[in-house]
Amino acid sequence: MNTKIIPIIFLLLFLAPIPTFADDDDDDSEDAIENLGWVALGAGVIANLPFIVFNKWRRFAVRAGGQSLQMVQQAVQFYKPILNFHIILNSIGYFAGMTHGLLLVNNLDSISLSLAITMTVLMISGILLRYTSSRNTKVFNRLLHGQFGLVFLLVALIILHVLTGDD
Repeated sequence: MNTKIIPIIFLLLFLAPIPTFADDDDDDSEDAIENLGWVALGAGVIANLPFIVFNKWRRFAVRAGGQSLQMVQQAVQFYKPILNFHIILNSIGYFAGMTHGLLLVNNLDSISLSLAITMTVLMISGILLRYTSSRNTKVFNRLLHGQFGLVFLLVALIILHVLTGDD
């Protein structure tokens, strides 16, 4: 993917909510803010499911050996595009979610704060995992970013946030 496109995508993401606030009707602006939360949720699901399925399939095929090992060797070429898709969509979801949270900061509760902290930890560890070269940093961030407990916490907090959100 062309590296000049990524900043343009982020710029458009930040400019997208602006026209929705031009109207003085509070219901429309609250709907737009709520929609940012749904964008974050949708982006996270779409970004993570293919990546998790691909990695689980790859690990299973390596353990199985034989013919499936050859399939893994052929599928290696798809890892980088799937990883880049994972990074870009999760970045969009993160910034949409944080914008959603900042615009609704008056309604901050412990679930929302915990969700923001968990998202930030996962985002920072993912960035460090991708863009650092130190072996120790990579090992630490791979362990942190891939923690099932942290992912489970994130999913549980998202579900609680959606269920307890104001209607």
